[in-house]
Formats: sequence, C-alpha cells, structure tokens
Amino acid sequence: MVKFGIIGAGNIAHTFCRAIEATRGQLEGIASRDYQKALLYQKQYGIPHAYGSYQALYNNPNIDCVYVATPHGLHYEQMMEILDYGKHILCEKAFTLNASQAKKVFEKARDKGCFVMEAMWTRFLPNIKHLQNIIKDGVIGEITRLEADFCFNAKIDPTHRLVNPSLGGGALLDIGIYPITFANIFLKTPDKIESQVEWYKSQVDISETLTYHYPNAKAILRSSFNSELPIDARIYGTKGFIHVPNFWSSEESHIYDSNHALIESFSFKHKVNGFEYEIDETIQMIEQNNLESPIMPHSETLTILKQMDSIRNAWHFEYPQEKRK
Repeated sequence: MVKFGIIGAGNIAHTFCRAIEATRGQLEGIASRDYQKALLYQKQYGIPHAYGSYQALYNNPNIDCVYVATPHGLHYEQMMEILDYGKHILCEKAFTLNASQAKKVFEKARDKGCFVMEAMWTRFLPNIKHLQNIIKDGVIGEITRLEADFCFNAKIDPTHRLVNPSLGGGALLDIGIYPITFANIFLKTPDKIESQVEWYKSQVDISETLTYHYPNAKAILRSSFNSELPIDARIYGTKGFIHVPNFWSSEESHIYDSNHALIESFSFKHKVNGFEYEIDETIQMIEQNNLESPIMPHSETLTILKQMDSIRNAWHFEYPQEKRK
C-alpha cells in the first residue's frame, strides 16, 4: 500500500483527501505551517499524523509519496527538498514556475530514483481518454478549430494567492494551463502562439486570450479571473464538432454532425471528484517502480511549461524568483 503525506492545508487538499478514499492509497500525514489547519484536517479525515512543519512530515519513514498542495510559486524549492528525503512526489499544477525549474526537479528525481508527476488531473479522466479515441477514429474528421474557456469572476483582493507574484500568481499558470493542456491533448504543440493579456494592479496577468496556430487548425484559449464564461470546450472538425462541458473536470461530451444535429452523447461520472484517477496512476507507477507516468510524462510537463514561458516572455513578465537568478 502506498502511503501519502500532504503539504499544504488549503482547499485543494480537501479534494485530494476525499478522492483517495476511492483508491488503494492511504493518508499517513498532513503538514501545514499553520498547525491548527493540519489538526483540523487530521480530525476531519482521520489522518494518523498532523505536523506544523513540512520537514517533520518528510521525516516520517512510513510516508512513501508527498502530495504538494501549496501555491505553485513554492513548488520548486519544496520538491527539491522532498527529493532529499527520497520521497516520491505528486505535485499540483502548475508544476513549477518555468521549464528550467521543472527540468532540474526531474533530473534530481531520476538521480534519487523517485517517481514524480504533475497532478494535471484532466489528462486522467475517463471522458478525456474516450474523447481521444473518438477523435482518433475520425468521427468528426480532421480538427480545424478548438475553443476552450476557463473564466470566472474571482472577486479577489491584491493579497490573494491568485494574484500574488511571490506565490506565482496570475491566470496563466493557475487556470490558463487547463485550456493549454486541452489544446495539447488534441492538437499537440502549436507552430505559433499569439496572445492578448490584461494586467491586475499587483502586476500579474488577470485575463488572457491565446491563439494557437497549427498547419491546418487554430485553437482559441481564454482564461480569466475577472469575467464570466461557461467553462467548456468545443472541438470542430471537417465532419462535425464535439461539445465538452466543464472540460477541465470533464464527465460528459456531445457529438454533433456538420448540420449541428446531435449524433451521440456519452457520460463518465467520477467515482468521487475526479482526483481518484491521478491518484490511482501514482500508486500504480510507484508499485511498478516507474519513475514517470506514460499519461503525464515529464516531457509533457516540460512542453506545457515551455509554451507558458514563451507566452510570458512575449509579455516581458517574470516572477520575483526568476529575477533573482
């Protein structure tokens, strides 16, 4: 049995704790710099150990894998330290601030013989896997256009982690990664990227529209903390199109022909909340002594981060940690 420790006691850790109950994994410890938060988690989920420091959790010999549920501006330093303790890692997206940091983590993980994976849960969802097969079978023909929107009005203040540059804030790394990932799943790496960006007063991006150009297709990808749009995606082909509601947590899809007539709908309801699939993959890879997952390999994490690096470079936008290099 693979035993997990969690660092970070924010909202995303709740999702993980609920999902792990549907897997063969077991919660062994949770750590937060606010010890009271860790104690609340311990009580709610029956976790054997609560810690007021991350190092105390790393020192628990029974913990096989650490789930990193902290803001992504902290991931790089935390993962490099976790690897010093010989622990496997499942790290929330965005994996690191940039591709250079991720490359160093993966190199160290290989040296230490540790499994490391970005927790991009969308890639593991049964509905997404079925969609890949549907498109591969040519049901809608060749893809000509893809649209994916992840926009909501967050109503946040400048101190919130979502817009705090020291914590890796900004829409691109936090939610923009979902439309980008969706485009990469079905269209791979673009030939050219164009972007429009809106800035928040804390000097991070609060909204952007990305246009991914391919030889015979285009992807329009929108992400925003200050606008309301349905969080869904559409994949258009030469013979029809597919509508994917809530594509990031996808449970259903609807296929239409070129006359907009519904051909088929299919549904894959989560066992719990969708996180269980990436947890299952992590457990299986660790048990098989694999250092990376074929569904979310290191190369895909690096590919997505390089695209986001390119986008931020075009904006002349660096995080404080990057400026200190």
